[in-house]
Amino acid sequence: MKVSQNCIDLIKKWEGCKLTAYKCPAGVWTIGIGTTRYPDGRRVREGDKITDQQAEGFLVHECEEKAKAVDELVNVDLHQNQFDALVSFAYNVGIGAFKESTLRRKLNEKDYEGAANEFKRWNKATVNGVQVVLEGLTNRRKDEEELFRKTDGFGEPIDLEPSPQSSATWLKGFLENQNTVVVAYKADQVVEIITLKSPLKEDLIDVLRQYPNAQNFHIAAPNEQIPAGNRVEFEGRTQALSRVANPPTLERGLLLKGMTDNDAGISSKDIAEMQQRLKDLGYYNGEIDGDFGSGTDNAVRRFQADVFGQSQADGKVGTKTWAKLWGEDGVVSTGQGQAGKTYLRLTKTNRKDRFGCYVLLLEYIKNGQVKDSLEVCSGQPNRQFFRAGSQSVSGSMEPLPEGQWYINNINWADGKDKYGPVVFNNGLGPVSTPIGYKGPNSTRRSAIEIHIDWNRVTSAGNPNSPGTAGCIGIYNIADYKKFVSWLRENENPELRDLYVNWGLGTCPQPQ
Repeated sequence: MKVSQNCIDLIKKWEGCKLTAYKCPAGVWTIGIGTTRYPDGRRVREGDKITDQQAEGFLVHECEEKAKAVDELVNVDLHQNQFDALVSFAYNVGIGAFKESTLRRKLNEKDYEGAANEFKRWNKATVNGVQVVLEGLTNRRKDEEELFRKTDGFGEPIDLEPSPQSSATWLKGFLENQNTVVVAYKADQVVEIITLKSPLKEDLIDVLRQYPNAQNFHIAAPNEQIPAGNRVEFEGRTQALSRVANPPTLERGLLLKGMTDNDAGISSKDIAEMQQRLKDLGYYNGEIDGDFGSGTDNAVRRFQADVFGQSQADGKVGTKTWAKLWGEDGVVSTGQGQAGKTYLRLTKTNRKDRFGCYVLLLEYIKNGQVKDSLEVCSGQPNRQFFRAGSQSVSGSMEPLPEGQWYINNINWADGKDKYGPVVFNNGLGPVSTPIGYKGPNSTRRSAIEIHIDWNRVTSAGNPNSPGTAGCIGIYNIADYKKFVSWLRENENPELRDLYVNWGLGTCPQPQ
């Protein structure tokens, strides 16, 4: 079942909406409309701040989760009001408490009256180690019980359809050149096709985790045709290398174990540069001596296994391995946009930063010409599935979906043009600009903003921190100031469109 607006309104009535973190009567840090954990799993902490758009997005995400759980845990028929009351109840007490409750047990025994009488018992909270009755909980339980008993005035279910990924019931894997192609099916209908450009088992597992309800994974026959359709590409952990602006040239065509500076035609410069690069990437911890010894050979093989697969880890360094060591060139802007139009454009490069996030290119196009650009990120390492709007999943940690977006007004945590020390929260930083999806069609994604990737700024080298939960993360304060200057040149709302183009063919042309 799906919740109706009656459920949403009931939750909003009793949770309220506070954009700065506060302790609820039970002593739990809470924010927005009763949110205690963000969609990425982080707990709300003291000092966190969010925007109205984020609060609404968190509410929708949590309602989807709670509705799914109630659907799974209740084994009897419910009318809409009963379902709405139970979702509101679970939203407040938590799924675990609802699962173990006498209310649920009586309901599954078809004792509807007994279940209704159980609501009023859940009016206590632990305050300073003591269970006390709270007036607010007493009144909330009264409202939930009344809604549960009400047999008319049903709300229309809100269309929170399952995501394409959650609707898949089985998967099939194909080999295509050096890639693995995973096709997700619902019965005999293709739901999605992903091309995995990585030989690593861990990356295949990341792909399979996209489909929580798929029961089987079949291997296609050698000559079986891959179904036609648009594809999502996923690079995985490979190629997670920062680009070197001016990489050195491999003067010798091939480097092998045992080569030294004494070998005819061999420059120790090649080997030393390779050793230093392997050291920078964390593969080599020996001396930078220009000798291709066992330590260097082991480092090369580990690197090759990570980027090409174990079968190609032969220790030989030719042009292919050399090029991979120094990263790949990013997408270079053409300098052109839609003639006469002013807008922002976001595209994906083919390289990653040192944390494993794809580097994205945010361009400011004025009157059809690229005036300026920034490198930004969206999503998190190993969660960067680039999808169209209709395919993108709320709470997925993926980059924002392809399509046309509208850039709203800038929000400041501590006043205009103040970039700290006050921040909205540890991930959002001191300033954020909400954006809204315009099309094509619709998306399940909400609460998307453009903000400083504050995790990256404050990570102190922790590689697990950087990245965003689908927002656009600008790398530093200086770059955000540049972004703000673009917006201030274009106060006219018609000039604040953002076109996100991942190359999937669904992004409209600027109008």
